[in-house]
Amino acid sequence: MDGTRWTGYLYESHPPDRLRAWARELGFFRFCRAYGGHANDGDHLLVSLRVETENDLLRTFSVLDVPVKRLLPGQPRPVPGVAYSRFPVPMPRFPEIGQPGYVEIAGQRAHLWSHGERLNVSVADAVDHYSVTDAAVASAKVIEALLAPLASQVVDPPQDDRNCVCPRYYPDLW
Repeated sequence: MDGTRWTGYLYESHPPDRLRAWARELGFFRFCRAYGGHANDGDHLLVSLRVETENDLLRTFSVLDVPVKRLLPGQPRPVPGVAYSRFPVPMPRFPEIGQPGYVEIAGQRAHLWSHGERLNVSVADAVDHYSVTDAAVASAKVIEALLAPLASQVVDPPQDDRNCVCPRYYPDLW
């Protein structure tokens, strides 16, 4: 996508002034524009936390008041080509712990998912899960208040590409 088309897509739902205001309101979360197309993703606010050890993970869960889902040795695990109903998905780096998925943090709906040494915390609108609104930004601010003790674990940018509105890619918005 060339520069003009990309700029039109990036600012299609939120003009630069709104993204600038959100960037200044939020300390850790970054607005990430959907990849779109067949990705079945949506816009969201994202923060990524480094969790290199199980102790890092357990401390992070404790600070965020997220329950740890320990997986039992005999629990079903995903097998390629086999259909399943719902079951816990193990974290890649910590296979004895299940992915949190959708949780409440300080009364706010968030999605947590582990990717190796990172734990992503994602927030979108409570009604339209594919959009970011002022209400989603307010929810992210509530969660950010809990993130202060974890500031040294924050990875910025949380998504290292132009879809992530962060100082590296959009310094003019800061």
